[in-house]
Amino acid sequence: MSVNLYIFNPDHDLALANGDENFNSPQSARTFAKDLACFPMWYAEANSAVLGAMPYRDWMVEMRQIFPQLLNLTVSSNPDLSVISSVYPWGWNAAVRKNLLLRNVDEQRLPSIAQLFEIRQLSHRETAIRAMHFLQEDVSIKELIPQPATLFETENVEEFVKQHSLIVFKAPWSSSGKGLCWVNGSISDSILGWIRNIIEKQDAVVAEKIYDKVQDFAMEFLCKGGKVTFAGYSLFQTERGVYKSNELASDDAIFETLTREWISTEVLLSIQSRMKIFIEQKIAPKYSGYLGVDMFVYQQDNRFMVHPCVEINLRMTMGMVARIFFDRFVDEQCKGRFFIDHYPQIGELLADHVLRKISNPLRLENGRIQQGYLSLSPISKSSHYRARVEIG
Repeated sequence: MSVNLYIFNPDHDLALANGDENFNSPQSARTFAKDLACFPMWYAEANSAVLGAMPYRDWMVEMRQIFPQLLNLTVSSNPDLSVISSVYPWGWNAAVRKNLLLRNVDEQRLPSIAQLFEIRQLSHRETAIRAMHFLQEDVSIKELIPQPATLFETENVEEFVKQHSLIVFKAPWSSSGKGLCWVNGSISDSILGWIRNIIEKQDAVVAEKIYDKVQDFAMEFLCKGGKVTFAGYSLFQTERGVYKSNELASDDAIFETLTREWISTEVLLSIQSRMKIFIEQKIAPKYSGYLGVDMFVYQQDNRFMVHPCVEINLRMTMGMVARIFFDRFVDEQCKGRFFIDHYPQIGELLADHVLRKISNPLRLENGRIQQGYLSLSPISKSSHYRARVEIG
């Protein structure tokens, strides 16, 4: 029987920006990967293996008893590679490919160097800019979306700064709040130095006006065999570009929230249809897997507008995990939140974990959560990172 192999490599965006197969991730990313090594078990397909240290036996036994959906999944630091048919990391980059080769994973199961180069190029923020130009060709939505961001290959950004008092500069490859530089009114020597450094390392910098954001959301897609499938909506929260949490709700409920509060049904579906066409034409021929298109609603001149393509993430996303987790493990009539937490002090996360288990106990019916708290990884005194859900 063939088995899919899943890996959680949360340093993917950093490795992609670096581009070197010998990339050595920072300690924080290594700790994140270690604490959540079993994380893919919640979104992996049945009959799959997760590459990572086996979680505490008692915790794994408990999870399988509570959720029969997990019975056909294994977590192991030494899986049987002879039965592996496909490999699914959080995201593909040169470093994760080399690490898998060192583990003796069959090279035929991995993308080639040329394919990884294409994925890295498509992950450049210029792809999002091209998508914005493509979306603007649709006259039905053109007046409800902003101008595309601007790509600078030199540090001559002063004219752009004069035109827009509030600006965010972005590195072409960056991750969750890193690689962003916020400008309010004027540009200092230190900011110019940051821009110069990014251009030197990544050949360009992206500049965009800051908007009066109301709500982050995303559209998730799946590329497979050159075709594109819409995989769901994601309603999430960030703080200055850093991911905080996702809403756990049915896809219909998220769609209803978006269209009731901010966006007409026609506009939202037009953006979805147009974005799917762009992905099918420009991305799907060179990439297989999930991808997320980050968007947001903003306010301008007393009306709600949509930024339909802030960035395109060619990898698994927390929004997609939230979508899959809800559909598999939560009662469809319920709602909740999905969080990523970080506690720097030893023992601090364990104390919070114990308190939440007592104050918000888990209640299930037929393998689906109706209320309560759940950590998606085992928590010990030495744990610093956690993915958790709170339902009800």
